[in-house]
Amino acid sequence: MKKIFITFLTLILVSINLFSSIDFSQVDDLYIQNETAQIKPILVDQLKVATQDIDKAEIYWRLSRIQIKLGDESESKNDKNTEYELALEYANKSIEIYDNSTAHLWKISSVGKLSQTQSMLKAFASVNIIKDELRIILDQFEDLELSEAWFVLGLMYTHVPGGIISFGNKNYGISYLRRAVDTIAANKISPAYYSQAAKAIYNRNWDKNKRTKEFKKSNSNWEKTPNPYDKYAYYEGIESGKNTPYYSTVPINTMSDRQEAVMLLNYAVAKYNVWPQHTDEEDKSIAEVKELISQWT
Repeated sequence: MKKIFITFLTLILVSINLFSSIDFSQVDDLYIQNETAQIKPILVDQLKVATQDIDKAEIYWRLSRIQIKLGDESESKNDKNTEYELALEYANKSIEIYDNSTAHLWKISSVGKLSQTQSMLKAFASVNIIKDELRIILDQFEDLELSEAWFVLGLMYTHVPGGIISFGNKNYGISYLRRAVDTIAANKISPAYYSQAAKAIYNRNWDKNKRTKEFKKSNSNWEKTPNPYDKYAYYEGIESGKNTPYYSTVPINTMSDRQEAVMLLNYAVAKYNVWPQHTDEEDKSIAEVKELISQWT
């Protein structure tokens, strides 16, 4: 279970801002540049002069974000635990002051990180907290363009066991990962999103006929399910698979799972190659993408 959190919670990055009177561009740029040491003092100074609740909420979720980074950089388990607990405290403070979907997302990350330093029993309990937080983001705030939330949801459903053991469902997970890929922000390349979606689809291994049949079923459920969290579990069935995604020239019901998986990876590489600059995390992710292409083709 702890590996699940390492897989899908450490990848969360958020750049969605609330409407605010404080300019956060400097700290956000520093975060992207991984200039960890410079960020917290700036946020603390901003908190001293902030007068609006919405500004304070934005500062606190950014403090949560940087505490997670500090926890990741800590070497001892105790130090990590201390930093992650403070990250959770900051996220909750942001929610308390001015409830917002971004703070809920960083709360999810904090809970997941803490689970890595705790017992297996607490790790399982954390999954339910994460589910509840995702329902708030999707059903209460209806923040349907928050790619990071879909990504966490997709990885959770594809990695958590299913059946009588837990709630995992690989088909639901694939639908959520599809949504994550479809909502990647214009200023991001997110190669890990493509690789995770591709691996889930490739491992399912439906042929074209199976996909056509199952997409029709999913479309029926999509049309009759009301709330977003549950509705988007059937996202890949939209239009019964007759839709053509942006990374393809043909509808998804005309190809097999494994054909689409390779197509996703090739698109990720093409996108990476034209991007002006890359982070270390993106370099690592694209290396995995290229390795998967070499294995599958």
